[in-house]
Amino acid sequence: MNGPAVRFTLFCALIASAVVPSADASACGGVEIMPAIDHRVMGIAQAEQALHDGRFTAAAGSVIRMFPEIRRISYDKDPLINRAFRVLAVATARADGALQVGPQLPRELLETWGGASAEERKGNIDWSIRALRRLNEQRKNDPALQTDLGEALARAPEHRGEALKLLGDLAEKDLLTSPEAYATLARLRALSGDNAGHDAAATRCETMAQNKALCRTTGAAGAVGSPS
Repeated sequence: MNGPAVRFTLFCALIASAVVPSADASACGGVEIMPAIDHRVMGIAQAEQALHDGRFTAAAGSVIRMFPEIRRISYDKDPLINRAFRVLAVATARADGALQVGPQLPRELLETWGGASAEERKGNIDWSIRALRRLNEQRKNDPALQTDLGEALARAPEHRGEALKLLGDLAEKDLLTSPEAYATLARLRALSGDNAGHDAAATRCETMAQNKALCRTTGAAGAVGSPS
């Protein structure tokens, strides 16, 4: 076999290893080569956009539909899986562990995501924290992931001290990456009696947020959670 023929055969073999053949005859031995498209790539991108736009219920529902076994998926370095973990974990935290995804999902996929009881809501928040801790371990010193973790930690009373320090340190360096995180920091500071710090974080939230209602806090007597 001469050089050009060898190169053509190798070229076909490489293409065939990355794509799925169709039934129609075409090039490379009479088999038409069609690309294998993973529609979850676009789906995750859309879920990330929904989360960015504040539609965290839609974002969460989309991820659960694409990865119905996500609670039981092993953490690994697959970028797509890790993006799915991040979207669902942040959405769960922003929903205080009670995702209103029932209308979007078949009953068999709902599991405890709806947070029907205090136990389920706590379990969902704990899962969110575990997922984001693991992502932070894989990609250290990433302000965006640290911001996400701080938000999730703030939803668990036993972790609020850690959340206040994490978010506060990032804010001092101007590294908080979302208005939701500034709103969370404002509420944490209010709970700690730091009224000046509360006002500073709330003001910074307003400069970033499209929806200014996100930045309204209930003061030191209020709970840390999604604004009403």
